[in-house]
Amino acid sequence: MWMIEDYIAIGVAGILLITAIIAAIFFLKNRKKMKRENSIKNEPDSELQRLSLSFRTATDNKVSFDGSHYNLDDPMIDAAASRKNLVENYIFEELQKATNNFSLNNLIEGSVYHGRLNGEDVAIKRVPTEIISRIEFHLSHQRITHHPNMIRLLGTSAMDGPDSFLVLEYASNGSLKDWIRGGLAIKSQFIASCNRFLNWNQRLKICLDAANALQFLHHTVNPCQVRLSMRNIFLDHDFNAKIGCLGLALSLEHKIEEGYLAPEYVRENTVSPSADVFAFGVVMLEVLSGRPPLEINGQKLSDEIKIVLRSENAEELRDWMDCTLGESYSFDGAVKVVNLARSCVEDDATARPSAGQIAAKLLNLVEELNIQTHMGNLFVKGGG
Repeated sequence: MWMIEDYIAIGVAGILLITAIIAAIFFLKNRKKMKRENSIKNEPDSELQRLSLSFRTATDNKVSFDGSHYNLDDPMIDAAASRKNLVENYIFEELQKATNNFSLNNLIEGSVYHGRLNGEDVAIKRVPTEIISRIEFHLSHQRITHHPNMIRLLGTSAMDGPDSFLVLEYASNGSLKDWIRGGLAIKSQFIASCNRFLNWNQRLKICLDAANALQFLHHTVNPCQVRLSMRNIFLDHDFNAKIGCLGLALSLEHKIEEGYLAPEYVRENTVSPSADVFAFGVVMLEVLSGRPPLEINGQKLSDEIKIVLRSENAEELRDWMDCTLGESYSFDGAVKVVNLARSCVEDDATARPSAGQIAAKLLNLVEELNIQTHMGNLFVKGGG
């Protein structure tokens, strides 16, 4: 028979058991809470996670590409910078409205139209639909960042039919080809400065800008095929030069003129940074002389300059320079720039300088000649 002491002992044991259970519950709760808090602290920002994806399509119709501005070796992604890398996905009706239903009055050249989107000027280019897939594939496999001397790809509009569209940063002063080889008059509604020509300071600055962009591309894109020509170098309102973006280069309908092609490309179809340097050298020669890369008689500009320099005749070199420059340039400075361009078009690819070396030499020339790097407002009036 149970004594009262037994009941008391059982009661005390029960109380102790309940107390232990409650303590265990509190302990487990606190442990879970601490784990959750630590998890939150260690979890990357969800926005950064989304932005770090190399390719995504979100509900806001934007495609994001990872990469940061200017610091090529920084493994971290800055959220603010990444947001600027967003490429808009436009619907066709938006582009129709932006270009007044692709009016002839908005046609700049070929398949490129001037448009207004979100209150800003843009260039809208009609391209084969397959180009959009090529661009998306390339961008998803490359680390893409912006550079001030490159035209930005702002958006795309993929259609079901054969044609789609690229939306590009607008260069209000057209292409370098327009200025050096004519074409300004027919674009007077788009280019306010069409009654003028580029002076020596501007030409040297344009070469430096393009060299900086080329150096950037060779550092960040592999393999790199810039398809450089005067047609793919554009001038903004302040006459800063910008190389056409990746999407624009991929969508070029025209074949690159033979005069831009490096010997190894002609022989073996070899694509390399050195081949880009050759094309850049030809562009420099065009900027200096005002002559086309391939004359009517079939002579290449890259061969012509070698003949001129071998003559060691100063007057022959002066005659070779663009006559619109007049006497507005330092002849000694011009000789240095011509020789730099000449080194870029060596037949031997291994003898050509790198884009970085070209940019450094041009910068030194700019500093030697006391030329400011921002000269968009310096012009020489055209004749007449």
